[in-house]
Amino acid sequence: MKYIITKNKLNKVGSSWMNQNFSSDELEIVKSEEYPDSIFFKKNGKVVMEQNKKNMNFWFDYDNIWSFFESFFGMKYEQIQEVLNYWLEETFKLEGYKPYSGQSTLIYSWRRLSN
Repeated sequence: MKYIITKNKLNKVGSSWMNQNFSSDELEIVKSEEYPDSIFFKKNGKVVMEQNKKNMNFWFDYDNIWSFFESFFGMKYEQIQEVLNYWLEETFKLEGYKPYSGQSTLIYSWRRLSN
């Protein structure tokens, strides 16, 4: 059976999942002198998100966040960006940020900040 989910409903379901798994109560906010333009969000000692205030990018951990939307919903990159943008605006009241998958070069700096 195939289900059709509207864009609005998908945004709300994705936002609900993010709130359940990455609520502000569960996140530790970390600032680093080495990365003055960024705010890092840690969960259980591991960096899972990075907000870069200078270039208005918001990076999400691939393994813990991005891949869920790919595998569970079968979403493409742009669709995931849209859902996470909705979540940023609704939950953190951050407008104008561009969500990205946190892979490759970011992982090195994130590991250094993780416990």
